[in-house]
Amino acid sequence: MTVTTNSQVVFYTVTEVAELLKTTPKTIRSYIALKLLNAHQLPNNGSYRINKSDYDNFITGLKVGK
Repeated sequence: MTVTTNSQVVFYTVTEVAELLKTTPKTIRSYIALKLLNAHQLPNNGSYRINKSDYDNFITGLKVGK
């Protein structure tokens, strides 16, 4: 589920990003651990949220690297 705050900033879950990229959540968590994809870790359960602008920057980097 995509989370939107009052200021209309969109965040994706790890699973959503994995689906968008046709890969697994484990791969996305690896990208986060390697600091290839910026993410915010939630303090209550340790799950991650990825800002749409960070996702867009990551995708742009993938396209440039081709």
